[in-house]
Amino acid sequence: MERADVVIVGGGVIGASIAYHLAVKGVRNVVVLERDRLGSGSTSRNAGGVRLQFSTEINARLSQRSLPRLERFNDEMGIDPGFEQVGYLFLITNDRDAAAFERSLQLWTRLDIPARRLNPAGVHALFPEIRIDDVRFATYCEKDGYLDPTSLLNGYVARAREKGVRFSEGETVTAIDRENGRVSAVRTPGSTIATPTIVNAAGPWAGQVGKLAGVDLPITPLRRQIFVTDPIAGLDRDFPLTVEMATSFYFHRESGGVLMGMADPADKPGFDDSVNWDFLPTIVERALDRMPALEKANVKTGWAGFYEDTPDKHPILGRIDAVPGFISAAGFSGHGLMHAPATGEAIAELIVDGKTSLDISALSFDRFARGDLIREHNVI
Repeated sequence: MERADVVIVGGGVIGASIAYHLAVKGVRNVVVLERDRLGSGSTSRNAGGVRLQFSTEINARLSQRSLPRLERFNDEMGIDPGFEQVGYLFLITNDRDAAAFERSLQLWTRLDIPARRLNPAGVHALFPEIRIDDVRFATYCEKDGYLDPTSLLNGYVARAREKGVRFSEGETVTAIDRENGRVSAVRTPGSTIATPTIVNAAGPWAGQVGKLAGVDLPITPLRRQIFVTDPIAGLDRDFPLTVEMATSFYFHRESGGVLMGMADPADKPGFDDSVNWDFLPTIVERALDRMPALEKANVKTGWAGFYEDTPDKHPILGRIDAVPGFISAAGFSGHGLMHAPATGEAIAELIVDGKTSLDISALSFDRFARGDLIREHNVI
């Protein structure tokens, strides 16, 4: 039987970040188990967004912890994640979003987040190619942007491996053993690894991993789809990652063209990651309505991935008290990539030091039993 100080279930960017931060803190005997290939889950199918503009303090603080690390990632990790800080532009067109974003602007002022309110004229000056006749106001933060998810993952994996972390692909966890209630081992079809600490970073599959430990984590997979156009003549400059809050439609530059995404309200939770091409006309309609220049664009590719949704759109971070040694780092509801640096740091601190420098108590699993949910409004 193998032994490890920590076993991390899930080889996406969250698992890799935790492994790296553990190794930095001196924990060398760390094993990361990935059911498929590293990053093959949500990480590689991500739109790459990074933002400070959240509606809850804990999500905003996770972003504030993560953003400087992403800005310095190339210097620290030796791999350029291609972080394009073009800003996020949220377009507000209805009463519900207007009230929520007015509250958010107050939060951002208190937290010194450099987001500002733009009137329609300000939106036009920033992004003249989009239609603004229905826009009441917008918010914009120039520190926000997008990056390449695979490069971020590769940076964490490379540096963690240098420090002795072992990544094992094609290893599906099939059982979690317990002794006297505490986790004692992880089993896969090909191995058994004895360990006192298991971190569930399995993303959309985190609910299934939780059940192996006897924990019912309210984390469900929900499909999200992305389509990318060919290059568009006359639109060869950077522009903000733009979000139409009323519809969840968003877009940003990608390889000379435009990446577009939007939630399909008809989608139900599940593990179907096929591309629903029948939904493309709905996205195209929104795209043409918001940016008429897309009329001449051709969609060249599309893919689908999963959000790992929780009831309040916040992750479950920390120890599961009912099962000593079992730690959750999942349920990010579409925000895991951008919060990977802060999450890796916090979980490593929790394991090594027994406490975290950023208070993550609001994200405990127990909040669901208490009915103490914290709802994130700014979900795309």
